[in-house]
Amino acid sequence: MNGTSYSPNARDEPEAPNSILGRRVLPLLPRTGITLPTNQATGLAMRGPKDAPIRKRVSKPKVRSGCLTCKTRRVKCDERKPTCSRCEKADVECDGYIREAVDRKRTTEQQQIIVAAQQASRHLLPRPNVTGKQGSAPVLAARLRANPSFMQFDHKDGSYYDLFRYQLIRDLGGSCQADFWSRIVLNEMTRDPCVRESILAIGAISQTIFFDEESSKLFGSLPPSALRPWGTSKSPLTGFLNRHHKAALQHHIKAVAIYRERIQKSSSDTSPRSIIIMTLLLIAFEFIQGNIKNVDCLMGTGMRLLENKITLLHGLQPGEDLEFAADYLPPRSKGTPDDDIDDIEHLLPCLCLMAGFTHFFSSHRNSVLLMNSSPKLQLPKPGVTVLAKLQALWGQFFTRAVVHVMRTVHDQLNYNPMDMLKAAEEREKFVEYIGMWKDVLETYSSDLTLGADARRTLDSIQIHRLLIHIVISCSLDRSEMMYDMFEHEFRELLYRVVRYLRDPGPISKVCFTFSEGLTSPLAMIIAKCRNHNLRMEGIHILKNLSWRENAWDGQALVVGKSGVVWLEEKGMDDNGFIPPDSRWIWMSSKWDTEKRELLATYFRLTPNEDGTPVCAQLTLDMDNLVYSCDSIGCPGQHDPFKIKNLD
Repeated sequence: MNGTSYSPNARDEPEAPNSILGRRVLPLLPRTGITLPTNQATGLAMRGPKDAPIRKRVSKPKVRSGCLTCKTRRVKCDERKPTCSRCEKADVECDGYIREAVDRKRTTEQQQIIVAAQQASRHLLPRPNVTGKQGSAPVLAARLRANPSFMQFDHKDGSYYDLFRYQLIRDLGGSCQADFWSRIVLNEMTRDPCVRESILAIGAISQTIFFDEESSKLFGSLPPSALRPWGTSKSPLTGFLNRHHKAALQHHIKAVAIYRERIQKSSSDTSPRSIIIMTLLLIAFEFIQGNIKNVDCLMGTGMRLLENKITLLHGLQPGEDLEFAADYLPPRSKGTPDDDIDDIEHLLPCLCLMAGFTHFFSSHRNSVLLMNSSPKLQLPKPGVTVLAKLQALWGQFFTRAVVHVMRTVHDQLNYNPMDMLKAAEEREKFVEYIGMWKDVLETYSSDLTLGADARRTLDSIQIHRLLIHIVISCSLDRSEMMYDMFEHEFRELLYRVVRYLRDPGPISKVCFTFSEGLTSPLAMIIAKCRNHNLRMEGIHILKNLSWRENAWDGQALVVGKSGVVWLEEKGMDDNGFIPPDSRWIWMSSKWDTEKRELLATYFRLTPNEDGTPVCAQLTLDMDNLVYSCDSIGCPGQHDPFKIKNLD
């Protein structure tokens, strides 16, 4: 890229009114505004030569930014650099400029904007217990105007909007959230100034990081990530990288200010739809830069604001455990904007929960206790339910299943008392529903008229259906020995991932997507499948993924997961079996991005005879993975793309 803004159709700038053409062309018609009626006395006073007005020189503040030579000569300087035209014409040496006076005001302004953006990122949303003023609902309604027939932008911001709607909505939505980003977010932009400012901020920061030549030269070609946040090592201490960077921070601050004011006036009157949309937009701004701490803060605050406002945070009502989706009209035929809340309410909770498996986030610890894990099924009807609704129904079911898994794991690791009978009944119900989803997805996939994008979406859902089937089936086995019975399913899961990678579709330009993709199934294969070859093939794929999927950063996860493999295969017997007292899980981590090291803490699933836990710590090189192939006599040739068809 050449540093110019992304815009498919550049607009011509209107001609200035004081242009040469404007000065030479005389008006063809008299100006009606200066015509006086004939019966009106004009009363013009006649003045003589002595009464001529005294001409005064216009007073202007002195310009102190000229070169030192022109200041000494007391002449006007055109401030051309490195040598002004007066010094060049007079054939004298130009002594240069004093930057301190010029830069002081500019640096102060830049520092104020940067500090404000950093503070906004840390405290983007107020806590929901802020006392709200009564009667503020009309204010909120007044802010959310009806959809205008067209959008108006400053000419400097038009390119950011074009970048967002033509490129970024595909990148952020991926294969499973396209409807949310392409329809719901863009529609909300036309009526909510907070959403509009956030979209412009995302477009501007993406322009800065991924589409600007100057930024690429300064920071290199590697995209931002949890291990390499953008701008932390080489960015200027004060000032902005370019005008796009400045615009991004300014729009971000405006969005945060509007949203905080709205929540502070009345958090109870703020709709869950608005909370979900705005929180995900603010998260996207931070995720693109790799600012994980800010993302964690946002997710936790957003979940607190959603408490008691969505069905996932309510108890399941009697008779709601099994439903079939009714005939579903296309999304654009819906009435009020809040009609689609059922389709998007799972997005933020699912993101928060899945982040809890990545060892970078902590906001899920409080959120999971608030969520409902009761199985609930709404099946789409092939030939009736459109694909966008199918994705929403699957997302709701998948989120409830993840809540069940996370609660079970939490209770097991903390030795909490469990109602095993109730947990087993819940598990069996989930397994039954997952099997029903399998039949429906296969029916949809058998449609020969499906396009490539739709088929890719169904393939992605099938991958996660198989993943959650394996995990839930083994969720009550604390020793994880039951995973050994699912080696065939792990092999099928890896095969589906490889097949998906052969035609992954458009690769995200910003190397980030909110869509559930391949990172989580690959991480599960590495950690829970005790087949050495499948594990190493999973490591090979994961370390080469060039993009991040919501909270899952494959480049970071593969470092810690490889430590699990190394610890477990130290205790492997000659037959390749790993006994119960050699099985470990990755518990916590401390990342040193400067030294490029990870201090990982691992927890053995089998405690000592006296019941005390067994822990181990490894210091791992982020850039050089540890492999156990040599210690077990493996030749180390693991090419997953040589996998044959399972049939």
